[in-house]
Amino acid sequence: MDSELYDALNDLAGRASWSDQLIRWAAADLPIVMGILIVAAWFWPGIANARAHRECLALYAIAAALIGLGIAQVIGHLWFRDRPYIDHAHVLLLSPSPDPSFPSDHAVGAFGLAMPFVFARHPLRWPLLVCAFGLVIARVAAGTHYPSDVIGGALLGSAAALLVWHVRGVVKRPINWALSLAGRLHLA
Repeated sequence: MDSELYDALNDLAGRASWSDQLIRWAAADLPIVMGILIVAAWFWPGIANARAHRECLALYAIAAALIGLGIAQVIGHLWFRDRPYIDHAHVLLLSPSPDPSFPSDHAVGAFGLAMPFVFARHPLRWPLLVCAFGLVIARVAAGTHYPSDVIGGALLGSAAALLVWHVRGVVKRPINWALSLAGRLHLA
């Protein structure tokens, strides 16, 4: 089933230059869009409580993405899975990567960034989720991952975010201290 879904999504590539450009953009640049949204959440003006809440969510998102990516590196070193373009006919819209295919680092990072905003029911969850889902679909369509790679990455990023979300009470004091310091340095 993994190969069939890969073939179906990768068949979207190579049909028209505009769709190839869209897939390539989504697969490569949506992480940048997500980063901009996280930075905007940090710096967006507002009343103190709302701003502090957004800043905490941004820190949780970054922590979840970093934890998830660290775990993904361990998994990739323990079990190396070839990229789909090694074994299958494909249209590859991005440069080949020597990294393991499973789990998708892009999916781990995207869902690690999005899920704290989902857990908090913050309005920014919707654009972050749209970016995360668009990114994982584009990574398969671009020929760089199997669907199970991005699903595994999404689950890993979400699990890391859930871990961060559950320990947020324990780390609240150091986060508040860091936010206070950032405020004194005019970074928050």
